[in-house]
Amino acid sequence: MAIPLLAQTFRRRMDPRDTLDLYVQLSQGETLRDVLQAGETVTNFNVVLPPESYAAGLRLISEGEFAPRYDARVFAFLVYIDLPKQASPLFDGTGFLAPVELTFATNLSDREKQYTVVVRVVNK
Repeated sequence: MAIPLLAQTFRRRMDPRDTLDLYVQLSQGETLRDVLQAGETVTNFNVVLPPESYAAGLRLISEGEFAPRYDARVFAFLVYIDLPKQASPLFDGTGFLAPVELTFATNLSDREKQYTVVVRVVNK
């Protein structure tokens, strides 16, 4: 999957040995740049790692108290690099851009939207 041109890249960079908590806030309003329209709410969501992120060792904590969650227009989730991949040269230099896909449905005619965010994984 090619990273969408306008995908948000988190400012916080992730060291391969870190577990990183990430937060994505959805804008809401009447302008074209708003992700949610006025009165629109998220009814169901899923956080997915595309194949290239998974192959690089990125993992999502998907169970228990740290499972992905959504509240008050904010998605929260935790990611880490699988132990066997932490020493990969992929994370040297400028690192690796790892996309994460948020897919969610809303209360407006069961609309489904997909939003891609990017985590830079780099040896610090």
